[in-house]
Amino acid sequence: MGKKLAKFVLKCRKWNYNEFPDIDKAVVLMAPHTSMMDFVYGKIYFIAHGKKPTILIKKEIFFWPMGPILRKLGAIPVDRGKRTGITDMAVETFKNKEGRFYLVITPEGTRKKTKNWKKGFIRIAKAANVPVICGFIDFKTRSMGVMEPLDMSGTDEEIMERVKRRYVGFEGVHPENFATGYE
Repeated sequence: MGKKLAKFVLKCRKWNYNEFPDIDKAVVLMAPHTSMMDFVYGKIYFIAHGKKPTILIKKEIFFWPMGPILRKLGAIPVDRGKRTGITDMAVETFKNKEGRFYLVITPEGTRKKTKNWKKGFIRIAKAANVPVICGFIDFKTRSMGVMEPLDMSGTDEEIMERVKRRYVGFEGVHPENFATGYE
């Protein structure tokens, strides 16, 4: 799917979206994450901007025929049940990758309701010295896009609090499955 087709799909589906910033590398958070449709719309958003993100997805989704399709779309399987060095791998990729590189992470780490968001993106961004961009897909307003880069000063807990506060009021496909803890 090309840029024009992606923009046409978003227009036909009556989605509003903003521009992606002109930066070479970033960790991009996407929330709310309550459905696999988040992946579909998020991918269309990136295609509309001519960007090719790398997306971390739980390994259980990589069954035949989905596995090869997801890999082709830039997905990397992650075993959430054990430490696999994904943080170190991501940092090395940021440092060694020529050109543009966007690593998309859902901070909730699950489509189920949770207030215990994952902090791995903080370690990755700090170690790789790249910005964190908060992306959103709001099914209530049919809008998607990104916010200004996140202030990465302070403790991990302070950073996470700022992240969660940014997402207050957004709704996923299943609004009952999204919680920031600041509603």
